[in-house]
Amino acid sequence: MQNLDRRSFTALSGLAALGAAVGLPLRTARAAESPLGASRALRFAHFTDLHITPDRDSEPGMKKAFETAQADGIEMILTGGDLIMDSFETKREQVDREWALLHRLFAEHCKVPVEHCLGNHDILGWCRSKAEMKGDEPDFGYARALAELKLAERWRSFDRNGWHFIVLSSVEPDPNDECGYLARLVPEQLAWLEADLAKNTLPTVVVSHVPIVSVTAMMRGKGIARGQKSEISGGLLHLDSNAVHALFRNSGTVKLVLSGHMHLVDRCEADGVTYACSGAISGGWWKATKTYCDPCYGLVDLMSDGSFTLAVKPTGWTNA
Repeated sequence: MQNLDRRSFTALSGLAALGAAVGLPLRTARAAESPLGASRALRFAHFTDLHITPDRDSEPGMKKAFETAQADGIEMILTGGDLIMDSFETKREQVDREWALLHRLFAEHCKVPVEHCLGNHDILGWCRSKAEMKGDEPDFGYARALAELKLAERWRSFDRNGWHFIVLSSVEPDPNDECGYLARLVPEQLAWLEADLAKNTLPTVVVSHVPIVSVTAMMRGKGIARGQKSEISGGLLHLDSNAVHALFRNSGTVKLVLSGHMHLVDRCEADGVTYACSGAISGGWWKATKTYCDPCYGLVDLMSDGSFTLAVKPTGWTNA
């Protein structure tokens, strides 16, 4: 398997954003190191864009991902959405097969606690014409994934080992496109986020499926140049990036914001907040590709002094 830095591996810091395309060793993508004496509070893996399906090599690929990450001594997995290949525009029978495989793989191979985030491909039937759904089914939309994962809400927070975690729900329907979606927080969620941050004093990790801040959005999509302006699709980057980042900045507690969706790896920093895309467990949707990253995950060490380290590691699986 080729290293990520020889494929579509994008790594950058706030002062080197324009050098994002240069190849950097995997383990150089790190936050500020902890001073000597700081102890590790928690090691976890960020598994995003799993795209589990019985129709491709996701079963052996996932088995290898679990094996590699758990050999690294992780104590938790935090997923980043797009857990199954697709339920957005896929018929129910296939969706059933994919969820069944996901549950079996986690039951058989995952030995640590898991906290899930949802992505656009986990939403049932929003593209009603292709999914052959009416929209009034009891498990339509987010309901199916919430039930499958036994989650009470789309967004939530929890504390673990002296750190605060916030799981966001970043995908909303596009009112102008039946089969489209936009990345943003609805007013209810934005108000909840502001209140959650206001009462929290612990160093914080945030996870969203679609990036809130990222350079990878400039590398995806079509027709982003319009005259003398560049436009980024609201399906590739949060439309409310400014408002959400302001909350993070003003809180003083948000240290790391993780995302997926792009199947690329990047890192940028602003106002003391680090934003990072952790690639994709599935790489190029379980197919060989030169456009997307190789199968990989984020390995994060959270320290007792509020600092962290972040590395992006290959799972060891090579897509055929």
